[in-house]
Amino acid sequence: MFDFSSLNIVKNTNDFFIGIRKSKLEDNFEFCLPNGFDNFPEGDFDAVRNLFFKMYRTFRKFERDNLDSTRFNINKSDFQQEQDQTTLSSGGVKMQTEEGDVCVLYSKIKMIERVMEAYDELAINSIQKKVKRSENIEYSQIHKYLDRAIYLKDNSNNDVIYVDAMDLPLSTVRYESTDLVNLYCYILDEIIEQLNSDVPDNIKARTQDIHFLAQRFKEDYLTSNQSIFGEDTFDETISILKEALDKIDKNTYYKDADYWRLYEAIETFLYGELNPEQGDGEFWGVHGFSLIWEDMCNTYFFKKHRKKICYADTDITLKGYDNSEREEEEKNRVGNRKVNSENLYGNQWVYSKTSNIPKNLGRVTEKLEWDELLCIEFDLNERTFVYSHSRYNQLEKRDRNSALRRFLRPDLILETDNTIVDDNFNEVTSIKIIDYKDVPLEFYKNKKLHPKSAKKYKDDLVKQLTYEYALQQTHNISANIFFIPYYYYVEPSNTLGELEENINIKGIKVFKANFFLIQNSYLENNQ
Repeated sequence: MFDFSSLNIVKNTNDFFIGIRKSKLEDNFEFCLPNGFDNFPEGDFDAVRNLFFKMYRTFRKFERDNLDSTRFNINKSDFQQEQDQTTLSSGGVKMQTEEGDVCVLYSKIKMIERVMEAYDELAINSIQKKVKRSENIEYSQIHKYLDRAIYLKDNSNNDVIYVDAMDLPLSTVRYESTDLVNLYCYILDEIIEQLNSDVPDNIKARTQDIHFLAQRFKEDYLTSNQSIFGEDTFDETISILKEALDKIDKNTYYKDADYWRLYEAIETFLYGELNPEQGDGEFWGVHGFSLIWEDMCNTYFFKKHRKKICYADTDITLKGYDNSEREEEEKNRVGNRKVNSENLYGNQWVYSKTSNIPKNLGRVTEKLEWDELLCIEFDLNERTFVYSHSRYNQLEKRDRNSALRRFLRPDLILETDNTIVDDNFNEVTSIKIIDYKDVPLEFYKNKKLHPKSAKKYKDDLVKQLTYEYALQQTHNISANIFFIPYYYYVEPSNTLGELEENINIKGIKVFKANFFLIQNSYLENNQ
């Protein structure tokens, strides 16, 4: 396992990579942080360790939630199985948005995966107890030994038999075999703690037993304050674990498949590392964090402000969610409106509620869906206005079948608590338009952007203003926001984050979202 104190912290990478990889300039590894982490404390072992395990859980959850969706394109032939790290050459999990942006996710680290995959309750029991010949007698099993019994001649009783031995489960002869189980459980228990019990169900169901065996090992080999993932005890603890494994292996004479399964998992954890000689340089992490950031933000808003959501371009899964519009295996997904698009990439479903806008004047009981309001229409037919006699215009009777329509897809539309009264004395609901952007704050401050970044800046601005134009025909827009990730060393007064006061891009504000608050919401109830 790698030492978190030896990782170089890299902020604001130019290649959009987040994770751990071999440094291109030095002979060590670097931990590339998400956008907005300018204030992250370098040299803080606990902060680095905690961020790593949270990002590890985040990547794994994102992969699990989307594995069966159309967003994924998986190279299954060599999908991160027979290697010490995940690399670009191994394929990995590839996703693509409707705009063509690509996300490549490498979520697995063999050192951790092997330990969790090796857990098998039956295998552990088989090492602790093997079937051996015993002079003890288990009378409930006597009927199985009638063919081996010696029948005694007794004048008073003709049914006396003698059984000299039975095959019963006993502890193995060598104590070192059980020490292997205890050592394995100690490592697994340490991983469970760092992952906040976000582990497979078969492990979660036995965490108390695992902890009990882990404590046995700790009492025999370690002091009370030693830990694999402690800043001051990492090196010493790993060294002791290596010595213990070597001693156990030398003094264990019977080694079956169960033994080797645990031994190899322990060996991989203790001696394995990210190996730059076997790949192209990228090992664990993600290229293109924007899709994960979108899912994290949508999960937060659906958990905290679901009733206020009018529209969301997402199809995330929510624990306990019951969607009547979907098939049984997809009922925990929030999307309730199928997207009419020929594009096979990106979300094929969106979440949309019914608005308060009637479909036409003749049938006021029918209301438009929010995704129908998000439409820009281009009518190619000539039109004539008679200003002095407007009744001759008859625009509502024109044939609109040839009109070109484009349905817009902002990330989120939220209803606010504020309403205004229009000229007809009708109450009009105010809404917020929010688009999630995985960019640093400097992206909106820098006046001399790289040409590629400048194009993105312009495209994002045009799309955001188009969303506003489409919706202001029927609603009051209280805010138009770019929602970016941000690390707060000191928690802000508004726990969700703060607006950047010095930035106003044609009415669009930039909101610095509290990354850890969003991430914790994404991971909660996932244990």
